[in-house]
Amino acid sequence: MYQKEVFKELMEQFISGEITPEGKTMLLSMLDNPQYSEEVNAILQENYDSVEIPVVSPESTKKFMDELKSKMNSSKVKEPSVIGLFNWRKIAVAASVLIAIGIGSLVFFQKKDSSPVMVAVKPTQDKEPGKTGAILTLSNGSKIVLDSVGNGVLANQNNTTVSKKNGRLVYKAGKDAQVVFNTMTTPRARQYNLELSDGTKVWLNASSSITFPTSFAANERKVTLTGEAYFEVAKDKKRPFRVAVNDMQVNVLGTHFNINAYDDEASVNTTLLEGSVLITEKAKKVLLKPGQQAQKQKSGAITVNDNVNLEEVMGWKNGVFYFENANLQTVLRQLSRWYDVDVVFEKGIPARTFEGEIQRNLQLSQVLKILEKNKVHFKIDGNVLRVMP
Repeated sequence: MYQKEVFKELMEQFISGEITPEGKTMLLSMLDNPQYSEEVNAILQENYDSVEIPVVSPESTKKFMDELKSKMNSSKVKEPSVIGLFNWRKIAVAASVLIAIGIGSLVFFQKKDSSPVMVAVKPTQDKEPGKTGAILTLSNGSKIVLDSVGNGVLANQNNTTVSKKNGRLVYKAGKDAQVVFNTMTTPRARQYNLELSDGTKVWLNASSSITFPTSFAANERKVTLTGEAYFEVAKDKKRPFRVAVNDMQVNVLGTHFNINAYDDEASVNTTLLEGSVLITEKAKKVLLKPGQQAQKQKSGAITVNDNVNLEEVMGWKNGVFYFENANLQTVLRQLSRWYDVDVVFEKGIPARTFEGEIQRNLQLSQVLKILEKNKVHFKIDGNVLRVMP
């Protein structure tokens, strides 16, 4: 899970002494948040292959928790203390102790020849909404967790600087900048936006990725997309802008458009808000006008919808779930990406359609209460959302 990757990255930064103030704040927030108990417990299962129930006094456990929490709040990250007693794997597990604070039921586990650790069992079930965050993979393969870094220059790749400015990633190509490729990935429960070196702005929805050059070539601008993104393309008649999606290509000069290309959707939908785009797929070519949507089916057929609801298409970017005659499966695919849950349907679920708008900043349980008005029931079971008749 994405939270697990971020947790590991932040812990490694903390232990090495390279964590930023923003990263430390985020790590402390994660350790205090019951939401992350399952991710940390997963680390325990990976690194401790056998467990026994030891005899552990609550007093000793509380003392250990206080010392580790105090260490996390300290500005000196390399001075010897509790942290020095553990290697990375043990620290990852020991950190789950902090997550237990304020949770309730506790279960103690121990691996042979290791210190006892405490794993939280969460009594309440809910999921927080997604937020701004992504993982950036540089041309040399190194990764930057964008959630945890502060504003400023993050990298300089072949005379192109990569900076974070107020929650957006910005690329600036200098003189004689050479073309290398980066990839931004937003796992479930995250979204992010960036500004490419030509000034094009991209908003990336959850569970998506975009691969792009740090600086564009002289004759074209081309990126590769999976998932969903909204583009505001900088005008440049000499260099057409192209988006590659599977075996389809969207060609533009300067325009605003949205592409939904999730693998679990029935079609790849390209919706034009402003300007014009030409969609090509093998021998097929479709020219869109503002307000139109091209729907490419898995069979390869492309149709054009002249009656598209732009509010529904752009809901994710505008901070809402917008449903217009949407079936239950469509609704839950969106919830799955935004709340990082796997959906399981029990037998006997009746057909349902949904209309309306729901804010994306609500807890999952709040969203489900709204949906349950349509005679369907849900149960949150960890990272699984069960749908019941």
